[in-house]
Amino acid sequence: MAKKRSEKKHRPKIERETVRGASNEVLRRLINRLEIDKGWGSWLSRHEILGFLEEETYEVKRAVHNGTMDDVAGELIDVAAGCIFALACIRAGTLDW
Repeated sequence: MAKKRSEKKHRPKIERETVRGASNEVLRRLINRLEIDKGWGSWLSRHEILGFLEEETYEVKRAVHNGTMDDVAGELIDVAAGCIFALACIRAGTLDW
């Protein structure tokens, strides 16, 4: 029986440095958005988080079906940056849940 690509032993390894580089990309995008585009104001409600996640999830899906790998990567960076920002808002206690 042929091994499936999804089997754990068949998965190619990803180096720690590759993960570190990807996380640095996310943080750069987040800081850039806060400093240049959005300002440092926090999200105030779960509705803002859900609205952001719905929009970005749609954009990821659209990029997967119609875009390039760079388009998909850019949208995933946006989702990850939004998740970090949402977590920061939760930790700061700014959300009216």
